Amino acid sequence: MSETAIQSVLEGKNKILLFRKLADQENQAAKLVFQTSHTFSYSRELETIITKDGTIVKPGELESEVSIEAIQTKKDPLAAMLREAVIKGEKLEVWEVTVDQELKNDQGKYPAIYAQGYLGSWEDVSSAEEDATISSTFTVEMEPQFGFATLTEEQEEAIQYLFKDTVAEGEEGNEGA
Repeated sequence: MSETAIQSVLEGKNKILLFRKLADQENQAAKLVFQTSHTFSYSRELETIITKDGTIVKPGELESEVSIEAIQTKKDPLAAMLREAVIKGEKLEVWEVTVDQELKNDQGKYPAIYAQGYLGSWEDVSSAEEDATISSTFTVEMEPQFGFATLTEEQEEAIQYLFKDTVAEGEEGNEGA
């Protein structure tokens, strides 16, 4: 079997979204709690022009957006900030970070997509038989940028707790895995 046939699959749960108001760059980006899914989409209008020599295609400008879904929590300050950003028309930053140890670079950073833009919608969905959810759409201004992002220890722990030993914190033998 060739090496390309043994590629490992990238799991959707390893891609998370972090947000921050553009005006608040002195603060760390934060993760929306209980994200269930998101879609980072890219599209462009294609105009077809029929000529005597055949059809040619004229591409339009790139349009990108991020659709977001999450389960509501009782006290998530980021969800409140995002709702307020929609209401007040505030510009935001978003990062889609792929939290996969195999993809971490030599500086300990994760692959990421960065964009600036606005939340154009916010829906608080409440069903009698399911958890309350939120749904939102982030419209990207200009082109998303690709690079690597740093996650703080606190952000990494918010994604998945680390192994802890059975002894009290600070006692000998509690070095994690």
